[in-house]
Amino acid sequence: MKNILYVIVFALVGTLSSCEKFTEIEPKGRNLLNTASDLDLLLNDPYSGFSVVRTAPLTAGIYNLNIGILKKEPIKTFNYAVVFWDESIDRAALRPSCNIYEPIYSVIGKTCNPVIARADAAKGDRLLANRYKAEAYVLRAWFHYLAVNIFAKAYDPTTAATDGGVPYVLETDVISEPAKKYTVAEVYDFILKDLDNAFKLEALLNEGANQQRVGKSFAYAVQAKVHLSMRKFDQALIAARASLAINSQIDNHNNMLVDYPVTGVSPNPKGWARPTFSSKEDLFITPSVMYLTWYYPELLAQFDPNSVLYNYMPTQVNIPFSGDSGGSYFGMPGEKAVWTLGGTSSEVSGAGLTSIDMRLTEAECLMRAEDLTEAKEKLENIRKKRVLTDRYTVSTASSKMEVFTLLKQLHRSENFNTMKDLIDLKRWNTEPEFASALKRTILGDTYTLKPNSPLWIYPFPQNATSFNPELTQNY
Repeated sequence: MKNILYVIVFALVGTLSSCEKFTEIEPKGRNLLNTASDLDLLLNDPYSGFSVVRTAPLTAGIYNLNIGILKKEPIKTFNYAVVFWDESIDRAALRPSCNIYEPIYSVIGKTCNPVIARADAAKGDRLLANRYKAEAYVLRAWFHYLAVNIFAKAYDPTTAATDGGVPYVLETDVISEPAKKYTVAEVYDFILKDLDNAFKLEALLNEGANQQRVGKSFAYAVQAKVHLSMRKFDQALIAARASLAINSQIDNHNNMLVDYPVTGVSPNPKGWARPTFSSKEDLFITPSVMYLTWYYPELLAQFDPNSVLYNYMPTQVNIPFSGDSGGSYFGMPGEKAVWTLGGTSSEVSGAGLTSIDMRLTEAECLMRAEDLTEAKEKLENIRKKRVLTDRYTVSTASSKMEVFTLLKQLHRSENFNTMKDLIDLKRWNTEPEFASALKRTILGDTYTLKPNSPLWIYPFPQNATSFNPELTQNY
């Protein structure tokens, strides 16, 4: 019988030849998950695989790369294709492994499925066991939602039934056998079924035991995002409001300025910071750093110029780094970078959801229903806490497209360093009314990412496709 860690690791790359299931994790005759307390511990995942938002280079920021060297490299790499939006490069051939795919399916395989499989037989408090099982169902739904939206086309009601999706890995799946690749529509059906199973257990707390544990506020939020992606706006609105009824927190960015100590500079410059686990907006958080990242000017231009974040992001206040503002580190002299220092470290929920996401969902659903006045009011409620107090004025947006533009501006400035930036831009690109290209200028050259570009779909890695012939690329 394999050791538990051996089973977990190799379940992801599919190299086991025996017929153990995810549930068969009893090395040397001893079941490690036989009590509710064991399940509780298993759910305390630190989500370390999401410390950096690996989808950000496509849409927003470039992390820890010398862009000058990357641009000149004679043999083009995966990073080159993503940063410079080069569709001619065979990205799959350059992806032996994937630091997005593997962390997602690791959570599903080593956390969610063992808890779901063992909860009914676990000894101890039945209510607690059911709570942990419900948490695992919600997490499994959410991480599959991330997978299908990163590695497949965005949900389109006219094509979802035939569009290639991703594997939906259940607790009953045999890890030595290739997982079935489902269509996008089938994956969404599984997601909704998992959420339904979670709610049926009637065991979730309103809020998770901590910000990395699942409560009803996050479960409803996942449900809202799923229905939003499926264009079921009435249902998305109901779910978003159910989440907001539990947690409707809005941080005031005016109160989130801290001193950035800089040698030889007095007084210390002020910069915006969001320390880990400091925000009650988080419904579920996977802490992701905002460190040594270059954000291209076209992205920053989409921020409200009067917002706290735009004016006090470290890159905007010229906090020195390596003798300049960080451009030398990225091979781009004169350009600026964002990074963090010690106790002022800023982190966001790169693969999580917040109460602001639900406010944006609520506003979008109202906009879709042509209730533009209320949609705008919901957006203004956010803006009041994001714009510098002495500069706040009500937006003049009145038409549907103007309200959408305001919503998109808020969404991008809230989620530019998260997976949601990719997911929702990609979702809007399925509708001609809202589709738009991205542009970025790097070292004097301008690049365009078209709404229908195959680059929006990330390739499955070779360590998955070589084991699973059914796992064909979706672009």
